[in-house]
Amino acid sequence: MKWYFAVNEHGLLHAWDQIQITVSSARRNTRLTPICLVDNGAKSPEAEARIEVLARNGVQIIEHKSLLWPIVKAKKGIETDMFSGHWLRCDIPLIDRSDEIILYTDIDVMFRSNPEPFGQRPDFIACAPEFNQDDWGYFNSGVMLMNLQNLRSTRHELEQHIENNIINMAPHDDQGALNSVYRDRWSKLDIAYNWKPYWGFNAHVPILHFHGPKPIHVKVYQDEKSDTQIFGPDLYSLYQRDTEAYADYLEESKKYTLDA
Repeated sequence: MKWYFAVNEHGLLHAWDQIQITVSSARRNTRLTPICLVDNGAKSPEAEARIEVLARNGVQIIEHKSLLWPIVKAKKGIETDMFSGHWLRCDIPLIDRSDEIILYTDIDVMFRSNPEPFGQRPDFIACAPEFNQDDWGYFNSGVMLMNLQNLRSTRHELEQHIENNIINMAPHDDQGALNSVYRDRWSKLDIAYNWKPYWGFNAHVPILHFHGPKPIHVKVYQDEKSDTQIFGPDLYSLYQRDTEAYADYLEESKKYTLDA
C-alpha cells in the first residue's frame, strides 16, 4: 500500500526529528511504499538537503502546491507559506489516480509494526477519534485511509466549504474542513492505527501518533528544572495523563534515525 505524508519548508526545518522517526520506523517495520508531498515553494539549502536525505532513504518525492492553499491565503490575508503543508494531503486524490485506497499519516507518527491489511475499504475516509477513545463525534485526520476515487467525486464540496468558511477557521484547519464536509460519511478506523501516548502504553499498536506533545517536548518535561508551562498548559495537561507511557515511547523512538 502507498503511504503518503506531506511537508513544507517549515516542517523540514523545525520537525526534522519527527520526520526521521516516522520515515525510519516505516522503513524498518512496514512494507508500505513511502511518498512525500513537498510544498513546491522556495526552500533554503538546508531544507533541500533534507529532501535529498528522504529520497536517498527510499522516499518518492512529489513537489506540489496545494490547490486549496491560494484560497486560504487570499481569504485570510496571509503573506507567508508557514501553513501550506497542512493542505497538501487534501490534494492526494487529485495527484494519485492509479490507486483506490491509500494510507496517509502526519509526520509525527511512529510505525511499530506493519499496519497492513487494514481490513476495510472506506466509502470516503476512515479515521479514529481526536482526544478520547470513545468520542466518535469528531475525527483526527493524522491517520487516514483514503478512498481516492470517491474523494475526487466530492472534491467540489470541499472546495466550496473552504471558500465559504475559511474566514472563520484557522489557516491550518484542514482537519476541521474534512470533519465538516464528511461529517456523516466517514468510517471508524481501529484506534490501534492512531494510538495516542496519553492513552497509555500499548505494546501491540501498529501506529503511534505523537498527537499533542512531541518527543522534543517530552524531553523538556522530563527535566525537573524545566518550566512545565513553556509550551502552554494544554500540551502539559496531555503529557500528565500518562508520563510513564510518554517516557517509554520516547525511549522507543530514539532508535529511529535516517542515514544522511
